[in-house]
Amino acid sequence: MQAKDVIERARIILQDADANYWTDDELPKWLTDGRMDAYRLRPDLYEKAAAVTLVDGPLQELPDGSRRLFDVSQNVSHPKQRRITVVDDGALSASRPAWRSGSRSAEIIHYLYNALRGGVYEVYPPARAGVQVRISYAAPPEAIETSDSEVELAEEGEHAAELVDFILYRAFLKEADTVPAFQARAAQHYAAFQSALTGTTTSPNQS
Repeated sequence: MQAKDVIERARIILQDADANYWTDDELPKWLTDGRMDAYRLRPDLYEKAAAVTLVDGPLQELPDGSRRLFDVSQNVSHPKQRRITVVDDGALSASRPAWRSGSRSAEIIHYLYNALRGGVYEVYPPARAGVQVRISYAAPPEAIETSDSEVELAEEGEHAAELVDFILYRAFLKEADTVPAFQARAAQHYAAFQSALTGTTTSPNQS
């Protein structure tokens, strides 16, 4: 499904084909917001594998502005291309307290990742600049710029249709000050969006 198809479906439900109440500038932004909310709720939908080049030292940054690492799987540039395994920071630091200042290596043995730190991870031994490893991570979705965008919503797959609910949530929420009943309808659309993605439901303010 393309972005324009989602927006068109939302307009049909809103009965606003001529964009009299909700402009063509608004709905693409809300579709982008919906994709980012889906990225937060279900980062696995946006999983991408890639060979990345490391910078000098232990601390590395995820590509594409990603905030979620799934795995650092193997060495790419080293001839042996051995598997890389995850290690606990506390355990590694207990046995090698000064490991972050150690010699740079062309082969990575372990990686360390704390989801609370989001877009960064560490490698052991500290990398020599230019070393390549293979990682899998959640790549943030592309922003939707126009209502006639032909961007394929491939990452969302079978959940692309649920993005209609997110657009409706934002559309009705915008008008809730003038039509109080729209507050409840907005909440219903957000609950449908969230439930389809996660199987659970909370209010937007609790998510």
